[in-house]
Amino acid sequence: MAHDLRTPITRLRGISEMALRDSPDAVKTRDALADSVEESDRVLAILNTMLDVAEAESGLMKLNRENADLCAIISEVIDLYEYVAEEKKIKLVKNCPEPVPANIDRNRMRQVFANLLDNAIKYTPEGGNVEIRAFSQNGKALVEFIDNGPGIPVEEQSRIWERLFRGDKSRSQRGLGLGLSLVKAIVEAHGGTVAVQSELDKGAKFKIALERKT
Repeated sequence: MAHDLRTPITRLRGISEMALRDSPDAVKTRDALADSVEESDRVLAILNTMLDVAEAESGLMKLNRENADLCAIISEVIDLYEYVAEEKKIKLVKNCPEPVPANIDRNRMRQVFANLLDNAIKYTPEGGNVEIRAFSQNGKALVEFIDNGPGIPVEEQSRIWERLFRGDKSRSQRGLGLGLSLVKAIVEAHGGTVAVQSELDKGAKFKIALERKT
């Protein structure tokens, strides 16, 4: 954690020092202070995510469970990322023929789906497709996020869930390696499981299994 926080904290210090120097240029000073605020928000987001993961892994994360339709939450997340996908000419495909009920914390599960969709869009090439499926099977509620990106090497698939893990260049364009660790922590806090299936140059499938509503 300390290693990955060093860069934004160092940058924040440099920006702040520049803003405090005597300078007649008010515009540059305001720009420096604006950059300082942006870096502060970035550090705070990292710390909050780390705390969320730690809470979930220790069983201390409070879940406000309710019986909810996973398909409805998927629709909300797709709406949120639709513009981002359009910019990359990526087609988002929702495959959810009927409601898929589950006993979940709606906000936390929305966070999980948003992380996985963001991840899929990030690694899907321009003009590609991302499919989100939801269905019930054998008493479980299942959700799948499928992209046609570069895939994940077999030797890295067990490590992508680790906090701050960064994979090879093909799947580490940006971010600090916190998203998937948070996904795993929240899903497991619900008593569910999350797994990945992938081959190089054949994309990746992330699959979540949750208990149906009670």
